[in-house]
Amino acid sequence: MLDQNAHLPDPERIVSREDLARELSLLRAQSRKSIRELGKSVGVPFGTLGGWFRGAYLPMASQADLFEKVLAQCGVTDPAARDAWVQAMLRVRRLPGRRAAGGTPPFRGLECFQPEDADWFFGRDALTGSLLGHLDEGGLIMVVGPSGSGKSSLLRAGLIASLSGTPSRPWLLVIPGSNPLREFETVLGERRMDEGDRLVIVVDQFEEIFTSATESDRLEFIDALYALPSTISVFVGMRADFYPHALRYPALAATLQTRQVVVGPMTEPELREAIEGPARRAKLDIDDGLVELIMREIAPSSGALPLLSHTLLTTWEHCRGHRMGIEHYRASGGLEGAVARSAEAVYAELTDAQKTLARRLLIRMIHVGVDTADTRRRVERDELFSAADDDQKDQIDHVLDRFVERRLLTSDATSVQISHEALLLAWPRLRSWIDTDRVGLRVHRQLTEAAHSWQASDYDGGVLYRGGRLVTAGEWAADPVHGTDLNLLERKFLDASLEQRRSEQATELRRARRLYQLLGALAVLALLAAGLAGYSQWKRVEADESRDLAISRHVAATANRLKDSDPALAAQLTLAAYRIAPTLEARSALMDVSGEPVATRIVRPGKALQAVAVSPSGHLMAAAGAAMSDMNILLWSLEDPHRPVRVGAPITGHTGPIYAIAFSPDGHVLATAGVDKVVRLWDLTDPAHPKPLGAPLTGPGEQVNALDFSPDGAMLAAGDQNGVVHLWSVAVPGQAVPIGRPLTVPEGGVRALAFRSDSRVLAAGIGTATDGAVQLWDVGTPAAPRPIGKPLPVPSRVNAVIFNPRSDVLVAGSNDGSVRQWDTADPEHVRALGEPLINALSEWINVLAFNSDGTILAVGSADNTARLWDLATRKKVVALSHPEPVTAVAFRHGDQMIVTNSAEGVARVWTMPGPKILSADQPIWTVAFHPTRPLLVTAGSDARLWDVTNRQGPRLAGPPLTAPPPYDRLSGIMALSPDGRTVATGTRLDSDILLWDISDPSHPVQLGLPLTEPKELIELIKFSPDGKLLAAGSDDEFVWLWDVRDLRSPKLVAVLTPRAGNVFTVAFSPDGRTLVAGTQDGAIPVWDISEPTRPALLKTIMPARDDDVYSLAFDPKGTVFASGSGSGTVRFWDIADRSHPRLLGQPLAGPDGRIFTLAYAPDGRTLAAGTGAGQVWTWDVTDSSKPETQIFLHTPGGSSSILAFSPDGRTLASAGGDVRLWDPDPERTATQICAGAGDPLTRSELQELVSDAPYQPICPG
Repeated sequence: MLDQNAHLPDPERIVSREDLARELSLLRAQSRKSIRELGKSVGVPFGTLGGWFRGAYLPMASQADLFEKVLAQCGVTDPAARDAWVQAMLRVRRLPGRRAAGGTPPFRGLECFQPEDADWFFGRDALTGSLLGHLDEGGLIMVVGPSGSGKSSLLRAGLIASLSGTPSRPWLLVIPGSNPLREFETVLGERRMDEGDRLVIVVDQFEEIFTSATESDRLEFIDALYALPSTISVFVGMRADFYPHALRYPALAATLQTRQVVVGPMTEPELREAIEGPARRAKLDIDDGLVELIMREIAPSSGALPLLSHTLLTTWEHCRGHRMGIEHYRASGGLEGAVARSAEAVYAELTDAQKTLARRLLIRMIHVGVDTADTRRRVERDELFSAADDDQKDQIDHVLDRFVERRLLTSDATSVQISHEALLLAWPRLRSWIDTDRVGLRVHRQLTEAAHSWQASDYDGGVLYRGGRLVTAGEWAADPVHGTDLNLLERKFLDASLEQRRSEQATELRRARRLYQLLGALAVLALLAAGLAGYSQWKRVEADESRDLAISRHVAATANRLKDSDPALAAQLTLAAYRIAPTLEARSALMDVSGEPVATRIVRPGKALQAVAVSPSGHLMAAAGAAMSDMNILLWSLEDPHRPVRVGAPITGHTGPIYAIAFSPDGHVLATAGVDKVVRLWDLTDPAHPKPLGAPLTGPGEQVNALDFSPDGAMLAAGDQNGVVHLWSVAVPGQAVPIGRPLTVPEGGVRALAFRSDSRVLAAGIGTATDGAVQLWDVGTPAAPRPIGKPLPVPSRVNAVIFNPRSDVLVAGSNDGSVRQWDTADPEHVRALGEPLINALSEWINVLAFNSDGTILAVGSADNTARLWDLATRKKVVALSHPEPVTAVAFRHGDQMIVTNSAEGVARVWTMPGPKILSADQPIWTVAFHPTRPLLVTAGSDARLWDVTNRQGPRLAGPPLTAPPPYDRLSGIMALSPDGRTVATGTRLDSDILLWDISDPSHPVQLGLPLTEPKELIELIKFSPDGKLLAAGSDDEFVWLWDVRDLRSPKLVAVLTPRAGNVFTVAFSPDGRTLVAGTQDGAIPVWDISEPTRPALLKTIMPARDDDVYSLAFDPKGTVFASGSGSGTVRFWDIADRSHPRLLGQPLAGPDGRIFTLAYAPDGRTLAAGTGAGQVWTWDVTDSSKPETQIFLHTPGGSSSILAFSPDGRTLASAGGDVRLWDPDPERTATQICAGAGDPLTRSELQELVSDAPYQPICPG
């Protein structure tokens, strides 16, 4: 009975967690209901309710509705009273239990900001304004950013909170989950939407449709979003690493191209405001230096925001009163340790049984990525509580609530999820759980999804596992570690699958026994034994094949993930995937590799390389180790750059790490220096037997960062950390002599040195943490060097300097990511040359190198890229990706190869420019191979002729074909005649066609007058197979036909009228008797042009009305042609009877976007398709009625793909943003990779990347 002396429960008295527990307990006692009764009534687990009533933890803000139900069960039914209780709970919800003093937490931890937290949300005003600026546009707006960039907080506490005070703009929030359309419909409820509706829909965590939903559910949800009235604004938040997934859907791809808001890293002022704003509102004083400390330690990326938020929350919890200092920050664990420390603190409080339960629960909340990073997974409570009794459910509740209380998990009435993906990386214990059983986790997640599909299908036996998938799942579940991880539904699904297999085997046995009865006991017994043995062996083989297929796909996906950061390693991984099993994914990845420059790797097993230099001849590379325990110099012969060979024994002598290496101009002497403050010279006349030259050179008072020989070989300069440069005469290397007095710089250390080509001027790159400069000295009189003027100012530290070998231009690279140039012809009056060459890079410039003629500058930077720039045009030639910052770059003699090193310690030798042609100005719209010569023609704003004798190094064969006056440029439409002597090009903004004689590619000549008859844009032009006719399809809805036998005086012979909209494409049959056209309305007219002046329409095919036909191609025999449509469909047509073409087989589906190009290989066995979404597909069309997919890949940047096969079929050219030259034969690509791979993929590398992949050498020998 309620104590009559106790006060009545009152929410106004609640100011702390203890107050809430006391008042709630009074309320429950007054209602005379037990916790278990309340739990059953409102559907809240007993353990959770018990925690609420004893003050151990609090309802989440998202559980307010459940809290209201509890209040109602306890007798609080008046709306005003109920609201008072809810507000009291929300007040206390913001108070962390570990903080002794009261006060609302000014920071959110790993949880995202909700609309009600808007007053605490700082630093994103500009982005919020940008989103609001899209409101009146209607339609979809993609909000894209990396994990941890603050997208959810921006959408909720920024956008939604801004709308909350605007009744005319109501909003809804949708989280897709595993059934996005159902979630969408649930949120919409009964609301009807019509044109004029100004509703704002926010779809957060859009990536869940790719990780949790089926393809059909995914498509339905996307279609539903795009079917909304145009006045409704839909803001879709998506993680940036799911960009490639989104690009597979044409509607999303189009939106990403035109309606995208990028959530990038916060600027420094925004970060400061994110830290100081909440503190200011909470009247919290932050110590001087704490903000600066956090700013220095935070990673320069948007993904650090959750770590920052959690660190600030735990720092606040460690402080008392209104002061937050560095000691509180350190106590929290700082940016690197706060999340891990919080998670470990919760974990440590659990019993051993609860710790095991925590592992099982947490790994269920993770989706293990294949070609993306791991992501959190929202888990329904039923999945967690399945098969658990009441006591077990209480234990699950207890574990979940401990993590929820620390904001590491987020929970609502039906589901639980990890608060942010940052926990997956920041908590080492969780990371190790994932990494030690990554394959097992994938098997489990696939089993979970399959079990749910089985349940949704009303337990259809056809959904059960069979074959290799059943074997894999059965073996996984048989492991004692995994067996207990299954919930009731998963166990039933697996048991049903196993029972089905036993039933099928029993059926096979019964069949065999019936055969025994028919044929006689003895014979059938033998047959039965052999049959059962064969059946068992077949099943084992089937399981092995299934396993290999899965592993091959996994390895190929890993290679695709690595190709942009470490293409050399990715190339070997693709080959490993292909060797395991030639899956579609492995074949596609292998072809993708064939279109990129692939580096030869130089790996020192177990140890990294740091300082790297290449001899002037390019035949020798020297490299030093990167660790305190590794002070050796190693030599490699680059005589065959694709097969580097270690030369001689390690060179020893230094007593500390080596930071600087330089070759003498003749390559016979190597200088080395570093931490031990001495410079050593080595005689490399015989690289196999290097010898020290004289005693170590002393003088530097601090570690040596830079070395350089003068071009005449007479001097050696060394610059140290103290800002001092020492000079020695090394005319006789074994008898080096100091020259003059040491040279000093005004401030900072010397980071780089370079002599001018005449050896008379020395430049030093210097700098402090905040600024830098370049100091010049006149060393024309070595004994009396003198400084030249004041240092050349640079806004940040200078890490690299170099003189152009063919001029007096000095180049410097600095920490602000810029490269500056000066003319030093008159050293007393140095002149800056224009704006910084590269001011778009945001990372440090580490190293610079010129090619031999000074026309190409290589720039290695901390953004993991080595870029080559054409100094004449100031345009990028190529970018070479690395997994870590680039620390060395050098051209090998002949300039066809470049050597790089990056911070992970692997050196690479790259063949330049690789199998691609960059187009810096305009996209390439057409490509064509010469029929008899190794020549490729490309057309964009001009047309260019490329010598592709060496597919790895295309080069211009002559000047470009440029539009003569009055035309401003070409349109990109082009055709090459069958004899390879004539090129036809279209003109931009006109409908004219120009003809060119390219018999001599080095001297192309325009022929005759333009063809001017068409009056609208020319979409495509084609020569007939005999070269006598030229056809053009245009937007005036005509097909134009000219007789071009006299190229200087072509004659229009026919104008064909399809009467089906714009003509997008035309194609001649191989015998030249038939012409087909593809039109806007989806029609394909077929003409007999045996007599070109009297063409006859034979038939008009209508594959699908209103589905534009963008591409056509005849097979080499001329009996079949293929058509490509705007919906991404390919159809095959039998045209043996030209008057009655018939469809062969079913339309090919798969490609996304419009199919702009179809191309048959010369042997007719392969068809390639290129789409507007940047996809390339190839099929084996030996039987056109049953095509089989060979290759599927994306071109870089997702630009349109225009394709052409070389006459021998050994190269497929793909054009868009640039031109790639692919080899469609996987075996040839495998041979190419093995020929230039260098050090092979190691067992440890493969196991680290793909732990379940079997290791085997990928290259013979």
